[in-house]
Amino acid sequence: MPNLKKTVRMCIVCRSKEEQNSMLRLQCKNTKLLKFDGFGRSFYMCRTCQDKVLGDIETKRIEKTLFRECKNKDEYIVQLKEILTHGR
Repeated sequence: MPNLKKTVRMCIVCRSKEEQNSMLRLQCKNTKLLKFDGFGRSFYMCRTCQDKVLGDIETKRIEKTLFRECKNKDEYIVQLKEILTHGR
């Protein structure tokens, strides 16, 4: 019987490693933050960091990380909150 390993990914904000299916996969396309659509580069955010965004805790750190990842400045926290509220 094969030994199947679970895929592990790292959160871009807190650098914690978790299973891929428990994390939110995002991408930046034309200076907009979107859920991953299957094409291009993407990054992951863990559930803990998602909860911090919804609770307005440590949003400066998350926003700075998104600026660095997307290589641009935009209203990423607002866009992320919209993705999280529509996705739940």
